[in-house]
Amino acid sequence: MFPSFRWIKKSLQVVLLLFFFGVLSSSFASAATTQDPAAAVEGTATMGLAKVVETKLNNVQGGSVVSLSHEGKGAILSITPYDPQILGVVSRDAAILIDTTTGKNGLPVISDGLVYILVSTQQGDISRGDLLTSSTIPGVAVKATKSGYVLGEALDDYTNPNPSQTTLIAADLNLHYFNSKPTLLGSLTDLLKYALLPTQNSPSPIWKYLVAAAVVLASFVLAFMTFGRTAAKGVEALGRNPSASRIIHLGIIFNVSIVVVIVLAGLTVAFLILKL
Repeated sequence: MFPSFRWIKKSLQVVLLLFFFGVLSSSFASAATTQDPAAAVEGTATMGLAKVVETKLNNVQGGSVVSLSHEGKGAILSITPYDPQILGVVSRDAAILIDTTTGKNGLPVISDGLVYILVSTQQGDISRGDLLTSSTIPGVAVKATKSGYVLGEALDDYTNPNPSQTTLIAADLNLHYFNSKPTLLGSLTDLLKYALLPTQNSPSPIWKYLVAAAVVLASFVLAFMTFGRTAAKGVEALGRNPSASRIIHLGIIFNVSIVVVIVLAGLTVAFLILKL
């Protein structure tokens, strides 16, 4: 038996609908895959939560790296390499915007998420996956080549023989301290440095005083423990052998000198910590 005309008509309609949706989806996929991120203009294609921060700057370019000012100026363009005061990157079309400022002039800043960022080759060509950090060029990021505070990871390549020229590339922001030498000693040193960094989340130097106080306290405890042990052994030795009192006295003096050195070393380390 041959199929009815109505069944054939419905089958053709289904085929045409499937063909139409297939062409439509292919067009959208083609447009999405052929979009060139490098051709993005200021502040486009960002994905993240932006927080408006107060500033005294005007006409700040999207993608600029900004840091916190301690002079009452709010957000300023970053000009310090590996700046621990980094707030994030300016983006005027973030997915979510939170504004709690009371001032008239504010900048939408993203500190975590996908964003376009101004970069330069001042510290070398940038490859996808390289870490980015602040530089001496106001508001411009560069490739991170050593331990320090970084912005996040580059998602595009950028090569330019002229380090004074800048461009926008995609980046995945994740503000954190980067340790370029993951050895035990290097990790401990960087941990101390990170604790002492006055980041924008904790601008107070309280960590320096806490660490310095802990070092001084530890040195005094170690010194008194050493002195107490030495004094007890000296008294015991004198009781057993009074004729060797001179040698025992010299030994006690020597150990007391070690105690003094320990205390002075602790005070010196504490002083250096406060001066960092």
